[in-house]
Amino acid sequence: MFQVGAVTVTEIVEMDMPVPVTLAFRGLDDEDPARLRSRFPAELFAPSGDPLLIFRSYVLRTPQSLIVLDTCWGNHKERRLDPYAHLLDTGYLTAMAAAGVDAADVDYVFCTHLHQDHVGWNTRLVDGAWVPTFPNATYLFVRSEYEHWTTVSPGSYGHDSFTDSVLPVVEAGRHRLVDPGHAIDDTVRVEPLIGHTPGHSGLHVTSRGEEAVFTGDLFHVAHQFARPDWHIVVEHDVKQAMATRRAFLDTYADSGVRVVPAHFNLAAGGYLEGRGDDCRYVPA
Repeated sequence: MFQVGAVTVTEIVEMDMPVPVTLAFRGLDDEDPARLRSRFPAELFAPSGDPLLIFRSYVLRTPQSLIVLDTCWGNHKERRLDPYAHLLDTGYLTAMAAAGVDAADVDYVFCTHLHQDHVGWNTRLVDGAWVPTFPNATYLFVRSEYEHWTTVSPGSYGHDSFTDSVLPVVEAGRHRLVDPGHAIDDTVRVEPLIGHTPGHSGLHVTSRGEEAVFTGDLFHVAHQFARPDWHIVVEHDVKQAMATRRAFLDTYADSGVRVVPAHFNLAAGGYLEGRGDDCRYVPA
C-alpha cells in the first residue's frame, strides 16, 4: 500500500511469471539484455535474470471514489493462445477481500487496454454465465480501444477475452466509453499512451502536490527506459508505441513524478532519473 497525496493505492496480485526478453521482444539488434540489467533494481528480475512480470490490479481509494485499475486474467477462462493463463483458479477475490475491498463497493473499473491480462476479472462465472465482478461499478473503456476490439474476428488474438470479459459488461449496461483526458474524479484522469493498442491509456493521479502515472503496458520491462525502441511482440503499432515511450521519457525523466508500470515487481513504482544510457529507475 502507498499514498499519492490523499489517494491510497493497494496492490492485488493474481500471479507472476518470468519472461525472457530475447523471446518476447523485438528491436534488440543483438544487444545483450544482461548488459542493461545491472542499472535497474534487482527486485525487477527473477533468479534466472529474466524480468519478473507481475499480473495485478491496483485499487485506488480517492476522497471521492473507489477505482480498480486493470483486472488481470480472471478465473475459469479459456485462453488457449496463452496456456499459462488457461482455466485459472486463483485467489484474486480472496486477496481483494483481505485488502479490505468489497467488490460491491467499487465505483469504477478502468482498463488501460483490452488485452486478456487486463480485463479478465471484469467478469466472473455464475451459474454458467459471465456477470460483472463489480456489480455496482461503472466500467470505463477508452472509446478508440473499445471500437478497435469490436472488429476482431473469432479465433484472433483477443477475441476470446473481449467476448467473455468485455461484452457481458456492456450487455449488463455497466460500461461507459470515455476519451483521453477524461477526469474520473478530482484526482484521477485518463492519460493517453497509445501504440501498444489503439486506445492504450494510463491513469494520472494528482493530489496534495504529489503525482503518479500508472502506465499500463507502455513499459513491460525496465530495459525499455534506456531502450524505448524495444517492443513486445504483441505491440499493435510499433512506431507509435516507440514514439509514445520516447515522449513519456522526455516528459517524466527527472520530474519527481512517480511512474508505476503495470507489471513491474515494485508495487509502489519508482522515479525516472537521467536519460538514455544514463537512465535509472529508483524505487519509490
